[in-house]
Amino acid sequence: MASYKVTLKADLKHGSFYWVCVVKADSEEEAAVSAEHLFMAEMENARDWNFSDSDIEIE
Repeated sequence: MASYKVTLKADLKHGSFYWVCVVKADSEEEAAVSAEHLFMAEMENARDWNFSDSDIEIE
């Protein structure tokens, strides 16, 4: 089993959301599924989230 740093991107109506995590898996496909499951578990506590970083640019 290897460690994978997985970045998932969701394009939403008003922007994009990135989920980055490290998982242990036997393949890249399994790592993606594990990352999705971790994200869904975090969504249960979304109201407890706080953004810890930002990058703001004039368009």
